[in-house]
Amino acid sequence: MTFLALCAVSLAGCGERHDARPPAAAAAAASPPGAAVTAPAPEASAAADKGGKAGREKGRGAAELKVKRLVLAEGVKDREPVAPGTTFRAPETERLYAFLEIENRGDAEGEVTVAFVPPDGGAPVGNVTLGVGPSPRWRTWAFTRGVRKAGEWTAVVRSETGEELARAPFEVTL
Repeated sequence: MTFLALCAVSLAGCGERHDARPPAAAAAAASPPGAAVTAPAPEASAAADKGGKAGREKGRGAAELKVKRLVLAEGVKDREPVAPGTTFRAPETERLYAFLEIENRGDAEGEVTVAFVPPDGGAPVGNVTLGVGPSPRWRTWAFTRGVRKAGEWTAVVRSETGEELARAPFEVTL
């Protein structure tokens, strides 16, 4: 597991490929009550730019990314979110995780960026870039320590081309 500190933002990705994925119903049932599970944003499938990093590295087609799960949580253990929710108390939440399960049906590796947008619409914190391998079930996550202001926040996931793939609103209380 790799940890990278970026202005009070860290990320970790398991980089593990899975050939099988659970049925959609099983995945939904696996999410604990109160979990912030989002539906993908409109036009959730995105093809990465063939001229981008992934296309140059693999030289075989483009990444085809679709966010299957976006869960906000207080931690990640065994590649699954821990203490998921939609409301977090700033004094008690040292790190806020955005856990992602992504489907990449393409032959190339892709990337997504996770940002946490504050309630006042100011500059997002995070902007963590995560690699996504060619796999029907790729799990990865980013976390931030920068979510301290009370109010309605939003976690936003974007493709390499800037297309919004998913979003999840959450509240921070003091």
